[in-house]
Amino acid sequence: MKIFVIISYLLCTAFAMFKRRLADSYVDRELPENIRDVYNEDEYNRWKAYRKEGQNLSRIEKVVTSILLLCFLLFNLHSKVFYAINANDYVRYLFALTVINLISDIISLPFDYYDTFVIEEKYGLNTSTKKTFFLDAIKEFIIGMVLSYGLLVLIMLLYNRFGNVGIIWICLAIVAISLLISIFAMTFLSIFNKFSPLEDGELKTKLLDLCGKYGIKVKKIVVKDASRRTTTANAFCTGLGNTKTISLDDNLIKDYTTDQIVAVFTHEFAHAKFKHIFKSLPFGILRTVLIIAALGIIFNIPALYTAFGFTTLNYMMAIQCLGYFTWPFSTLLDLISNKISRNHEYQADAFAAEEGYGEDLISSLKKLCKESLSNINPHPWIVKLDYSHPTLSQRIEAIRNIESERF
Repeated sequence: MKIFVIISYLLCTAFAMFKRRLADSYVDRELPENIRDVYNEDEYNRWKAYRKEGQNLSRIEKVVTSILLLCFLLFNLHSKVFYAINANDYVRYLFALTVINLISDIISLPFDYYDTFVIEEKYGLNTSTKKTFFLDAIKEFIIGMVLSYGLLVLIMLLYNRFGNVGIIWICLAIVAISLLISIFAMTFLSIFNKFSPLEDGELKTKLLDLCGKYGIKVKKIVVKDASRRTTTANAFCTGLGNTKTISLDDNLIKDYTTDQIVAVFTHEFAHAKFKHIFKSLPFGILRTVLIIAALGIIFNIPALYTAFGFTTLNYMMAIQCLGYFTWPFSTLLDLISNKISRNHEYQADAFAAEEGYGEDLISSLKKLCKESLSNINPHPWIVKLDYSHPTLSQRIEAIRNIESERF
C-alpha cells in the first residue's frame, strides 16, 4: 500500500512537470494581433526574464518539498510525530498538525521571502515591508491551523458518531463552512488589510448609479490598502441578496481613470447580478460529494494506516492520501469547473460592454496584465486545465464582438 501511495504522488508530480514544460513551450509563440500592444519588445523580454526567475525558484522549492514529503512517507514520520506524545487523539492531532505545518512553513518561508523581496522587488511588483511579510506569515499559519484542525475534528466527530453514514453529514458540513467563509469574506480579509470608506465624488456617484439601476443596495464602498503589499490592482463585490459591499484597491483608484475603474467594477458587479456564485454552487456541491465519498472509501482501508505506522484509522493521514489518490479525478473536475468559470467571465465582460464600458474594460485589462507582468498568451491546454479566466486575447475578441453588435 505504501508503494502505491508513493507512486501516485510521483505521478502527480510528473503531471505537474509535464504541464510546466507545456507552458514553457508556448512562451516564444507569436502574440495574437489584439494584444501585441500590451508589451513592447523590451517589456516582453522583461516579462520572460521575470517568469524564468520565478519558475527556477519554484522548481527548487518543489524539489526540496518533494524530498521532505518522500522522507515522511518512506520513514513513517507522520505516525512517529503523531505518537510522539502520550495523550488523547484530539491532543495528538493538534500536536501532529502543528509540527507538520510548522516544518512545511519553515521550508517554504525562505522561498516566499526570496520571491517577494528579491524577484518581485527587482521587477517593481513588491511594496511590502519585512514586518508585514512576517506578520502575514504568522496570521496565515494561525488561520490555517484553526481551519485545518477544526475541519479534522469535525470529520472525526461525525465519522466516529455515524460511521459510513457520517460521510453525508461531512459533505453537508463542508458545504455549509464554504458558504460561511464566502459570506464573511470581508471579515477574513480585514485580518490582513485595512478598508477605508471611498470619498464622495464622481467615481462613487457612478458606482452607486450603476447599482441603483439594477435595484442593488450598497452597504458600503471601501478602499483596500493593497499598495502595502503590491503594485497590482483589483476590485470585488460581495454580500448576500441585493445588499452588496464594494471594495476597490487603492492602486486601482490611484493609477486608473474613473471610467476604467467603473469598467472593472461593472465586470465584478455582473458576477453578483447574475448570481454566478450560486450558479456555480451545484457543481461545487457535486464535487464535494464525490471527493468526500472517496475519503469515505479511504477510511475503510486499514492496510493504508498500518503501512505508515498507525495502529488504526488516522484521519490526518487519510486526508493527506486523499489528494494522492484523487488527483486524476480532480484534474477532470478542474476542466469542468474552469470552463464554467470562464463562461461566467465572458458573461461579466459582455455586461460591461453592454453598459458602454467595453473599450475602458479592454484598456484596464491590458494595463492590469502589463503592471502585474502576467502571461498574456498561455498554452491553450494550460488554459483549459488551470485558468478560471479566458486569456486576454479571448476576452478582448469577445468584448469587441459585443460592441460590434451594439453599433
